[in-house]
Amino acid sequence: MNLRSSASATGSSPGSQADKPEESCGVFGVYAPDEAVAPLTYFGLFALQHRGQESAGIVTFDQGEIHQHKAMGLVSQVFDDDILKALPGQMAVGHTRYSTTGSSHLANAQPVIVETRLGTVAIAHNGNLVNAPVLREELVEAGHTFISTADTESLAHALADAVAAGRGWVESAISAFKRCEGAFSLVIGTPTGLIGARDPHGIRPLVLGILGNNPEKEDGPAQYVLASETCGLDIIGAHYVRDIQPGELVWITESGLNSVQWDTQAERKLCVFEMIYFSRPIAWLTKRPSIATANG
Repeated sequence: MNLRSSASATGSSPGSQADKPEESCGVFGVYAPDEAVAPLTYFGLFALQHRGQESAGIVTFDQGEIHQHKAMGLVSQVFDDDILKALPGQMAVGHTRYSTTGSSHLANAQPVIVETRLGTVAIAHNGNLVNAPVLREELVEAGHTFISTADTESLAHALADAVAAGRGWVESAISAFKRCEGAFSLVIGTPTGLIGARDPHGIRPLVLGILGNNPEKEDGPAQYVLASETCGLDIIGAHYVRDIQPGELVWITESGLNSVQWDTQAERKLCVFEMIYFSRPIAWLTKRPSIATANG
């Protein structure tokens, strides 16, 4: 698979300091073969800007070719019309990153891109993996090479490790998730489809939307959107369908949407800070508006 990229940044080197948790990043994904997916992703990230102001990135998948642009700064500073026009495709993954002291360098900007046996994968992650150091060590011993200090790269290589063992995309994603401990809401782009997933506790939010005039149609050949909050849907005119459930994976392809409940044992534990601090007041969390709206 061909990879085309552009990036610009200044900052410390990736190895100069261990990264710190990015608790409230914004993730976005869209599968819409009939639409210009890069502008849709731009506006989705713009609406999620409150979740991260350090860096932003978009990766698009275009008939076997990958295009990407990542840079330090706000969404409106990172992208312009010319950059968005250079990001064609049928689906896209986007990310805006939470700013933390001592970790401002482009190597940690997302989406994270890793090559696998089945092609290139791009991952946008909101959360924090508490076992990232151990997982990273296991993967380095297995021969994987890391270029950042972000825990997301450990998850990406765990997925690549499963693909190398002969599994498909969905099986590989579930295998990787089961190696991770902590919080993760994910949008994952692959050459054949888009994955959305949450950790078993549902610590960070992720919602599913649909573009077009048939918001009731959850399955079938439709155009789907994934976002950290419903404001990422509203800005592009997408209709809210439902939350991605804790321990759920959705697989979106040209055949439609399939859901896999890969973990059913954990207790639901949405982070309270999502209700009172991270999320926009107009956002809907767990089918209800955040506390700021609910109280008035």
